[in-house]
Amino acid sequence: MGDQTAKPPVTGYPAAHQGGGYYPARPGASGAAYNGGYAQPYPAYPQPYPTYQAPPPPRYRSRRFLSIIVTLAVIAGIAFLITWLVLRPQRPKFHVENVTVSQLSVANSKLNTTMQFSISARNRNKKIGIYYDEIGARAIYRGQRIGWNQLPTFFQGHKNTTILTFPLSADSQFLDTDISNHLLGDKATGSMDMTVSLVSWVRFKVGSWRTRHHAVSVFCDVTVHWSNSTTGRLSQARRCDVYM
Repeated sequence: MGDQTAKPPVTGYPAAHQGGGYYPARPGASGAAYNGGYAQPYPAYPQPYPTYQAPPPPRYRSRRFLSIIVTLAVIAGIAFLITWLVLRPQRPKFHVENVTVSQLSVANSKLNTTMQFSISARNRNKKIGIYYDEIGARAIYRGQRIGWNQLPTFFQGHKNTTILTFPLSADSQFLDTDISNHLLGDKATGSMDMTVSLVSWVRFKVGSWRTRHHAVSVFCDVTVHWSNSTTGRLSQARRCDVYM
């Protein structure tokens, strides 16, 4: 009876591969990686952005800021020390050389006086000049001003001595009753203590460099003696106290 060759049953599924099953057989230990039967593996997903790194903790930033501040402070300190060692800055010295009181009278608690002062200013620095930009002078008796004047500005070179000669006067200046009585009593005994004060704004000059303004206050305690009824003079030269 016709061709009796056996045919596989029709089941609707593809024929099995040789070796059995419908899926490709997994390769043996030949060294090739198994890719599920695909010709090429899937490509790796690209990474366009860099890997995220967390910022340093706040404690690390504070330590770094503190180290910068300490370093700058050390550098500034070393620079100041070197400048001081090179220049060796010194405060100026002041001495009262002469005082003459040609008039001193009090009537109805009103003072009239004329005084003449000579004060020496010594710049002891070898490499530093001094600008005296503003100078105010006054005479003080028992805490009350009895004379005032504005002195001219000047520049003083290094290792230089300048003599300041200036008048201080008062014209019908009102005094407290106690101050008036003490002043007349001191004049009657022939001796009066008072203080001469100088207040100035100064700048220091090193080469072509000038510092900012510094306040200098000078206080000189003097004793005036009367040889007669009208004129009083300084008993002896006195050194002044200088504050900056």
